[in-house]
Amino acid sequence: MTFEIFNIFPTTIYVGEMSDHQKYKEEFYKVYPRYDYEETSWDNTVSENMGKPFIHLEDNLDSLFNEIADHAKKYVCEVLEYKDIFNYVVTKSWLSRARRPDNEIRWHIHSTSHISFVYYLSTPDNSHAIEFENSCTKNDLFKAMNVEDNDTPDRNMINNFNPLNSPAFYMQPLEGHLVLFPSQLSHHTRFMGGNFEGERLGIVGDMTLMLKEDELHYSMGYIDDKYWKKY
Repeated sequence: MTFEIFNIFPTTIYVGEMSDHQKYKEEFYKVYPRYDYEETSWDNTVSENMGKPFIHLEDNLDSLFNEIADHAKKYVCEVLEYKDIFNYVVTKSWLSRARRPDNEIRWHIHSTSHISFVYYLSTPDNSHAIEFENSCTKNDLFKAMNVEDNDTPDRNMINNFNPLNSPAFYMQPLEGHLVLFPSQLSHHTRFMGGNFEGERLGIVGDMTLMLKEDELHYSMGYIDDKYWKKY
């Protein structure tokens, strides 16, 4: 029996290595105290909740965010093969930190941007992974077909979990790496078991694609905010 397989409509996550990580890390630690916060509950793991989503406005971090924008352009134009018609605008950026195994971030999306990113400044062994949810499981031929039951594995219907049938995908980030993904992709931090020393530290941010000045003939897409008017 002969047949062909066509795997269509994948979700694309981009992982790049920042070129001058040690310098960027040193520069961030100069402003770290301005974004520090008290962890009083499970959800106090990001400075965004403390009203501090402005790391990208720090002058000494311009090179860092310029490189993030370069990676985003590569993601959009070279990987996804869209036209080079956009400016890449960082609208928010904040600190994500975990010092204890229970410092987990629940499932969520970033609803007000196009691309979201995490730049990992520190990733101790056994610290949390980032996990993405497959919210549109077209290969789940009926509801809950791909649910993983760790307590009673003999009830699992999947023989081997793979990108075609998995309800979620996680990766263990490395220090100095940048992860880019569509903002509407649901994700959380996943506890990997055991304790870890130090802190898992990352700069998280949102990016919006704005049409360049000479590309305003496109009917779809945001235009520069200099044309906006606040009421």
